[in-house]
Amino acid sequence: MIKKCLGCGSTLQYSDESLPGYTPKKDSKICQRCFKLKNYNEKVMTKLSYDNDDIINILNEKADRVFFITDFISLSKKVIDLFNKINKEKYLVINKTDFIPKSINKEKYVAWIKDEYQVKENIILLSAIKKYNLNELNNRVKECKNSYICGYTNSGKSTIINELCNLNGKTSNILSSLMPNTTLDVIKVSLDKENWIYDTPGFIIETDFNEDCYPKNYLKPITIQTKENDIININNMFYIETDEIVNSFTFYVSDKLNIKKEYKYNRSDDYKEYSVNDNSELYLENIGFINIKKKAKIKIYLFNGYTEVRHSSF
Repeated sequence: MIKKCLGCGSTLQYSDESLPGYTPKKDSKICQRCFKLKNYNEKVMTKLSYDNDDIINILNEKADRVFFITDFISLSKKVIDLFNKINKEKYLVINKTDFIPKSINKEKYVAWIKDEYQVKENIILLSAIKKYNLNELNNRVKECKNSYICGYTNSGKSTIINELCNLNGKTSNILSSLMPNTTLDVIKVSLDKENWIYDTPGFIIETDFNEDCYPKNYLKPITIQTKENDIININNMFYIETDEIVNSFTFYVSDKLNIKKEYKYNRSDDYKEYSVNDNSELYLENIGFINIKKKAKIKIYLFNGYTEVRHSSF
């Protein structure tokens, strides 16, 4: 009988340490990679068996219903474009809503998502950690036999599945971690005799993931007032140059990031220019977003990840 790692779903094997599923012990229930992650928080990267198109094909071929997990920080057009490739009945689940600042009304936020990204499907706001709307998700999952959980790395898929198992009196060994691609293969989990959920590998993000930049709790907005051609330094990683307008930039990012005005920055040639309207947001993948109060042209230096300009979410 083929044995799979209970932590990441890889087929267990005993010959090649560089490949997924390796374990030196033939009676082990988890691979060496998951053992190190679980017991020592040692993050070992490995080769991936699936790309994003492979995962979409699995969902479209096998799922009765799909729950696409994203989170408050990561929601973007890029995420919605992938969500739209799924042709089965589907829900958009916004996890980690405990991060949402109190200034953002949750009902208006759902309406904003539907309008900004033209989402016609049902949206569930969720916090797996706080158990917010977990019963609602559980009810939707148990309406069909085979529910597939998908989403980008670090969206909270594995944590959600573990909490659903707990809610149904089941034990789950699926590992949850901020490490990219913790889940390497499809993992089948029984909720009861009639309902199964499937954890899929996380969709791949091209932008390098920096765990220190990713918020781990409620976001406290940071506002910087700017004047002509100010430079804003974000943790010495990248820089924002304002134009001639007095403006206000409010950052919704990790509280670990040091954000300040920079007075001695030597401008580089590595920048992108953006035009924003009044009360718009600039989204920065794996970082968060910035609310900009007034119409402006700005430059961002040394940030090469995915970005988008959108209407304000509040």
